[in-house]
Amino acid sequence: MTGAVIENLSNRKLCYILLSLFAALIIFFILGALCSPQPSSSMEFIMVKCKDIEGGRNPDRWFYLRPSNCDPIHDLDYYVPQYHDMRDIVFVAQMPHQRDGISLEYSAWFQFLLGLLEVDIEYDPKFTFATSAILQLEVRLGYKTRTDPPDQWHELIATNTTRMLECSIPDNKLEGHLYNCASLDLFELGSNPYPFYLINIRLPVNQTLCQIKPKAPNCAIGRINDLRVIAIHQNGGFTAIWLFMKTMVSPLVTIAVIWYWKRVVALNRNSYLLEKAIMALGISLAILDFPLEWISLWFRAPFMLLIGDIRQGLFYAILFSFWLIFTGEHLIDDTSRNNLSSYWQNLTSVLIGSTCLLIYDVAERGMQLLNPFFSIWSSKLGSRLAYTSIYIASLCVLFYFGFLAYKVYHVWITIKRKRSAQLYRNSEIRRLKVEAIIYRFKFLMFFTLVCAASTIITYIMKQVN
Repeated sequence: MTGAVIENLSNRKLCYILLSLFAALIIFFILGALCSPQPSSSMEFIMVKCKDIEGGRNPDRWFYLRPSNCDPIHDLDYYVPQYHDMRDIVFVAQMPHQRDGISLEYSAWFQFLLGLLEVDIEYDPKFTFATSAILQLEVRLGYKTRTDPPDQWHELIATNTTRMLECSIPDNKLEGHLYNCASLDLFELGSNPYPFYLINIRLPVNQTLCQIKPKAPNCAIGRINDLRVIAIHQNGGFTAIWLFMKTMVSPLVTIAVIWYWKRVVALNRNSYLLEKAIMALGISLAILDFPLEWISLWFRAPFMLLIGDIRQGLFYAILFSFWLIFTGEHLIDDTSRNNLSSYWQNLTSVLIGSTCLLIYDVAERGMQLLNPFFSIWSSKLGSRLAYTSIYIASLCVLFYFGFLAYKVYHVWITIKRKRSAQLYRNSEIRRLKVEAIIYRFKFLMFFTLVCAASTIITYIMKQVN
């Protein structure tokens, strides 16, 4: 494309820009390596088993450990349930732990709180354990502030939720050996506004239903010994460094975007499609780098994880679209050049992949705004929908990269053909100048392909994780 701002930059200015970006990258890398702690930490809680003499008939009663409001059940093997539905057994976790007699606290700087549930199931031939058994949890999540008395807890949510147990055990299983069960997603809080949390869990059993349907919820889950909660949160020190970087970078990105667009507007012509694509990419980067997370330090903002995913998705969608437009504007005929509608076939994979991931994210984290214990993976239908969305998006990404590589190769072949046919007609000085531009353009195309491959690999690894 002739005359585009990005192509009219001199080699010196282009080198200055690249060196500045590389220097900033090194500075941030050193700052993160020397000053920032690890991104996240975890804390494990072996849930204490408490006896509820009311069998859950008092929905306002909390069971907690500090100060003790729990009649502990030391061994479930010797405990005889007083109620037919076994709701008199309450599993309790009070978060966080104490350390050296001092109560630790969660902080708003932790940004999120993710809970995983691990179920210890002991092999016993007297107990039935079904493949993909359904575990039904009756859960209450409470919180307490610093000003609340020790025995006062506020209910954040009370709900019933189900999870599928995926467990295995060696063929030479012996009584007393534990099944190897995968961790279960328990809850996810998009912000961390309270210092203390309390979890009460019951495993209700409908004995009548179990006789009719042996694989009904909590009917074929084997012999449960313990429940363990693993709470994962972002470290406050990491959050501070991360927000400091975003706060420093965000104004610079905004200024660069404004400067770029003023330079485009100052030209005595309409802006090219490639220049508009660069502008859209700059705006999406400014939105991504805007330090919106400061809000969660003063207000309860459970929507931060969802907004963060949407911002990242917007940036990736525009970045992938920009790479296609960048290669296409140097390949398509002049009759269709500089027209976004000419790229609708090329951008279809980006649109489909982005839409699938948006639907999955809204279904998962959108529902978690109302119910932190919701999981789209908790049912077979939800799991199929989630896997379908992720697989379609992954296929679109792979198709996109193959199509992008084909276009880059096609551009190189076109340039080589035109150079061999026309370049020899120019003068020596003109020929050297054009050769330098061609080599720089080839470098940019190769760099585009490398960046696209790195981004796609990182994205796929993140989704698999």
